Amino acid sequence: MLLRPLERRSRIAGWSRWLGAFAVPVLIIVTIAHRSGLMPTEQALVLVGFAFGFAAVALILAAIAAVLVWHDGRFGGRDAAIGALWAVLALSPVAYLAVEWMDFPKVTDVSTDVVDPPLYREAAILRAGRLNSARSPSPEERARIRISWPEIVTRRYSVGSDLLFFVTRRLVEEEGWTVTEMVQPAGDGERGRIEAVARTLIFGFEDDVVVRVLPEPSGSRIDLRSSIRWGTHDFGRNARRIRAFLDEVDRRVVASYGR
Repeated sequence: MLLRPLERRSRIAGWSRWLGAFAVPVLIIVTIAHRSGLMPTEQALVLVGFAFGFAAVALILAAIAAVLVWHDGRFGGRDAAIGALWAVLALSPVAYLAVEWMDFPKVTDVSTDVVDPPLYREAAILRAGRLNSARSPSPEERARIRISWPEIVTRRYSVGSDLLFFVTRRLVEEEGWTVTEMVQPAGDGERGRIEAVARTLIFGFEDDVVVRVLPEPSGSRIDLRSSIRWGTHDFGRNARRIRAFLDEVDRRVVASYGR
């Protein structure tokens, strides 16, 4: 009777495949649940952290399994490859954020007016006592903002404050921001203000935004402030939001009023 040696299969490769395959659906489910409002942010962040941890372990185990398979010829190379693939897929947001972390300064609050930024009212009450309060940026943060985004400044127009506010309000509505407070100018030469909540595209994080329209002797001006509620780094999100919004205001004012 011919005896065959027992085929050895790498358990580590199996664990890598299981953990990697588990991390991806967890991320998808949590993202959908949070985006739809079915899961609070605190709980979602914890689950996302666990999913990223599972993916990191899966990637490490896949590397160990690959070494063992190469060294003694045991089975499990396919499981290790699949586990690594799932892990890389799950960790791709981490890699993207790591690049953004290095490319942008560590700020949580960006405003066109760093000396006298528009103040929050509704958000100030909601965020009182939290790590990310609605306080104005520190002098160090203001310096980083001005150096990193010199183009993010107060925009001035030769149209009245009522007309500028009309353009601004329409754009806020089209952006899909949830307005929490609005003070509309009674006419030209009056102040206007919009406070709103903007949500990120994929995960649905809530950020606070306030728009201020002020009259000037030769027309009016607009300031915009955007800040994140969660985290210690906005990864450039606030600056991109402000720049895109004001560029669109520029385009619409010129298209509608020619100035």
